[in-house]
Amino acid sequence: MDAGGGAADGFMRIHEALLSQGFGSTAYVMKRKRHAPGVVDAAGLLGAASKGAWLARRLRAKLSRIGRRVEGVFDFDAEGVFPAEAIIAHARGIAQRWDVVLVHWPGGYLSPVAVVQIAEALGAKVGLWQVDMAHMTGGCHYSLGCERYYEGCGRCPALGSQAEADITRRQAETRAAAWRKIGAVVLAQSDWSARKAAASHVLRGLRQAVLPIPLDLERFLDAADPLPARRRLGLSTNGRRLALVRTVDPRIAYKGFGVFLEALRRLDQAGVRLHVVGAGPSGLFPAGLKHVSFTDLGHLAGDAAMSAAYHAADFFVCPSIDDAGPMMISEAMASGRPVLSTPVGIAPDLIVEGVNGALCGSPGDPEALARGLRHYAELPADEIRRQGRAAAEMRAHLSRARFAERLTDAFRS
Repeated sequence: MDAGGGAADGFMRIHEALLSQGFGSTAYVMKRKRHAPGVVDAAGLLGAASKGAWLARRLRAKLSRIGRRVEGVFDFDAEGVFPAEAIIAHARGIAQRWDVVLVHWPGGYLSPVAVVQIAEALGAKVGLWQVDMAHMTGGCHYSLGCERYYEGCGRCPALGSQAEADITRRQAETRAAAWRKIGAVVLAQSDWSARKAAASHVLRGLRQAVLPIPLDLERFLDAADPLPARRRLGLSTNGRRLALVRTVDPRIAYKGFGVFLEALRRLDQAGVRLHVVGAGPSGLFPAGLKHVSFTDLGHLAGDAAMSAAYHAADFFVCPSIDDAGPMMISEAMASGRPVLSTPVGIAPDLIVEGVNGALCGSPGDPEALARGLRHYAELPADEIRRQGRAAAEMRAHLSRARFAERLTDAFRS
């Protein structure tokens, strides 16, 4: 998709960054929601008979996975049955040869075999964008501590499988064979993601490059004074520090929001005053806290709305347990806000301890997160502003121009 979540937003940011830097970029999506330049609704390329056959294959795949799907964590390649020929024909109508096929997140859309067919037909190199861990495992978006992907999966605990050659092993071998055949380049948005890829059976030995998802820095301006944004959003903190966090269903374990809620309870028991603003699903904050207060902003659509939320905050909090990004860390720092984060994803790449943010303990540790929250809740305003200015110095690192340079360098040899 080109809209509807962080993965889609990252995909569009890459596409738009390339266009802004003078590259020819065409983005093929299975479900188009926007009407942005260069975005192609792949389903619209199919004739009636081809579309009917494709939908029938998708339906059979969906029926075959009933009772076997781990929601939000696991995917079967069997559903990725879109015909490569339709994309090849359309792309050749634009240019006979292409430089790169950038594979973002094709789960349920294109199989690795179809990607190979497209790349070979267009004479293109392949880059595997590490949205999460899907390219390097037998099906998991995030492994949640499981290390079976080191060995090519099999005996998958997420599926409760004891079979060595289960679907995760078969998918891992298919992916490994495909990516090695074409000498794919692993494109990681953080050192964390690159290390995971290098350790995996599927991607081990492939060339790597690390390049954060680019931002349109005109949409995320550095604003030192939070008061205008607070007035715009109707926020009153009653003298408390204001922390911004993305709200997520706690059952989506890798985002760590359940750990964050436990940290808030401990903070409240210690009598620490803090106001927390949530961007995302409403109604997830606990009732009955005395010293910690909340505001639900709900789902914020578009960069302008998110930018206002960052500007209203004193600092941003990322409690993720497994995360290749998230982009909100980059957005917050580009907006001139320090970040308190677990040491996952892009956080260790961007955060300099005590300079532009802080890393708190081990992922999934509510006590460490509570200590970090208390530190920022009690930090003098002048120090928070100083860290915000230092955070904004990362803007050049996150620019579209810098991304285009890094991507070009990744495919030079």
